[in-house]
Amino acid sequence: MRKMILTAMLGLLQISAFAETNALIEVKLFKDWVIKGEEFGGNFNLAIKNTGTDPILLAQKPLYFSVWQLAMRPLPHKPDYSEDELHGKGDRATISKNGDYFFELPTGETHVYEGWKFFLSGQTLSFSEEVRFTVSVYLGKGFWLDSEPVMLKGIIPDSEEKVGVITDINGSHDLVAVTCKNERWLYSKSADYWSICPISLTNKIRVEPHDGKRLYKIWDGEKSMIYRDGQMILLEGPDENDVFGKWTRERKQKAEADNAEVRRKKAEEEK
Repeated sequence: MRKMILTAMLGLLQISAFAETNALIEVKLFKDWVIKGEEFGGNFNLAIKNTGTDPILLAQKPLYFSVWQLAMRPLPHKPDYSEDELHGKGDRATISKNGDYFFELPTGETHVYEGWKFFLSGQTLSFSEEVRFTVSVYLGKGFWLDSEPVMLKGIIPDSEEKVGVITDINGSHDLVAVTCKNERWLYSKSADYWSICPISLTNKIRVEPHDGKRLYKIWDGEKSMIYRDGQMILLEGPDENDVFGKWTRERKQKAEADNAEVRRKKAEEEK
């Protein structure tokens, strides 16, 4: 399965005469293609390293981060005051009044959000053969940290197969297996397509309720996964299926080890 990591060093932004914001955003794309009707935001995770001289304010929970600070901005960028207004709760004045919702990422340290896929409600990207955008973090007062350009290919899938039905309080929607050359992905399909995870090319996919609520057991041949409807994530599953969880776990462990080393060096310098 083809995977792609884009690591972008962001430009230097002057917040004041005495503070500079500089960050390294590591964007993990789990596949480099999308189909028509697919929600673009469910296909990546990221790590943010503060390489500036001042702390960076970030939302504590990934849901707030995705609503207040995170954007996939189509290229070329155009002035969009509604976009800045959408992320207005990321302004420093608002942050100072809502300290419980934000934290300071110290200089030199890295943060990885976990347990969430970044579905970016209210933002749309037009489907085409090439979809170009930046993954951007809003720091308030009109300041964006932009990644280098990211590109996804808009493709027509080779096949689509219905493999199950999910029923919840909002009604029913299908689970479908979408095949593109040597890749096969499981999607939730209602008005839009929402990617869940890669699946094997040939195994039969089976779905059954797991707890009578929003958890389902999905079988990929003899391999089983626990799926949470609504968030499009796997709570359990082998690494070849749970590629989102595997990358997040491993990247978070590395970040924690790196952060511990950064703190150790700072403590030595302060002695």
